[in-house]
Amino acid sequence: MNFLQFKKVLHSHKVFSTRDIEKEWPDFNYVNLVNWQEKGYLIKLRNTWYAFPELLHTEEDLYFIANRLHRPSYISLETALRFYNWIPESVFTVTSVTTAKPAQWYTPVGHFSYRSIKPGLFFGYLTVKGKSTDFNIAAPEKTLLDLLYFHPEYAEQDDFEGLRLNKEEISGLLNLDRLDNYLELIDSSALDTRWGSLKKYLGL
Repeated sequence: MNFLQFKKVLHSHKVFSTRDIEKEWPDFNYVNLVNWQEKGYLIKLRNTWYAFPELLHTEEDLYFIANRLHRPSYISLETALRFYNWIPESVFTVTSVTTAKPAQWYTPVGHFSYRSIKPGLFFGYLTVKGKSTDFNIAAPEKTLLDLLYFHPEYAEQDDFEGLRLNKEEISGLLNLDRLDNYLELIDSSALDTRWGSLKKYLGL
């Protein structure tokens, strides 16, 4: 197998698995993957998952990888807060929400972490069409609710100080009616209470 032929078929994937390879070449010799890694043509992200390093340039590419490595999933929590410019700090872990088992992987391109949620709560995300690729990320409203859901320690107004939330950016982007609809779907009095505290803190 010639690497240029291999790349011509799979380069549009950016990230691919051995299953993707099997669909194209059922008799593929996987020794090739080892050789191509040694030459720097490929990088191994986790078991059975690989990428073309020269095609990964931006945070959008990392979000796309996160969506692919563990399915179904969408970007959320601290990563989404940073994406919406709601917190000032850089985020070095790409955090996602999934209905699969929780997981985390340290890869040559970054650290990917996944928090598990009930299938009935797996909603409220959207597809962002970026410059280099598309990816799924929590909608602004679901980003805050995911934060409160996975961090019950954020219960009182004082608890939110450490997050250094950008109140102006949040108020300009948040749709309160949509958020209330999400709360009805989730149907959790504890989450309703925590949202009430955050809402007061944000001055909404």
